[in-house]
Amino acid sequence: MPPGHWPQHTHPQGYPTPPPQRQSGFAQPGFQQPGWGQPGFQPAGPRPKRTGLIVGASVFAALIVLGLIGKLVPDDSDKTGKGDRATSSSDGGSSGSGSGDKARQKPVDPRPVSYKGIDVTANYALKLADHPPRPVEDEDSGVSYGKGDFYFYRDDLFGDERVGSANGKLVVLKNSQKGSLEVCRQETRFTEKIELEQLTSGSQICVLSKAGHIGVVTYRGKSGPNDPSRYITIDVTVWRNAEEAQES
Repeated sequence: MPPGHWPQHTHPQGYPTPPPQRQSGFAQPGFQQPGWGQPGFQPAGPRPKRTGLIVGASVFAALIVLGLIGKLVPDDSDKTGKGDRATSSSDGGSSGSGSGDKARQKPVDPRPVSYKGIDVTANYALKLADHPPRPVEDEDSGVSYGKGDFYFYRDDLFGDERVGSANGKLVVLKNSQKGSLEVCRQETRFTEKIELEQLTSGSQICVLSKAGHIGVVTYRGKSGPNDPSRYITIDVTVWRNAEEAQES
């Protein structure tokens, strides 16, 4: 029989016998790889790379880092315009008007304390720091050379009478002025003694103590000619520690 020809047997029903299929490898007859060789089957392609997600995450992380760096870097720009008003410091440099100025601001003004109807006997003095201020006699050097913030002096020989301060300065206020902490701070018409005849009932005197206390003394009058002692009556309002104390 010539090669390539297969004898065809005819079944009793008349159907020819098909030629045998060639088998390759170790595949068993009748077994087929699932999917392969079937009509319409397409092999799965490679999975898409997540490049877009990785790039987006990197950009987001970079923005966060830049934001943190921006907060840490000091801002030298002066948006308020206060930099032109720099003040010189004690060491010759200059400092801006930012938090340093706030640290140098004066403390809050103290509250005033008032005392009514204090009788100050001749040659007695009182101190604004005392609570209440009580006139004390200075037997060593006299009230004019003692340590009182406000005194009343009378010369027994000539009868001269005056008020003064041995530890500060006085300012007689005008009739149009009302004694206050602000007024006493602004006034510069200083003196250390005032003749009693220059005062009338209601006259006010600023007392600026070297200890840093500020007071307003309101003169109310003096004892009568028939009184057994010589004294003056005053009202006192005190702002303690209103200024820096002066070195003695």
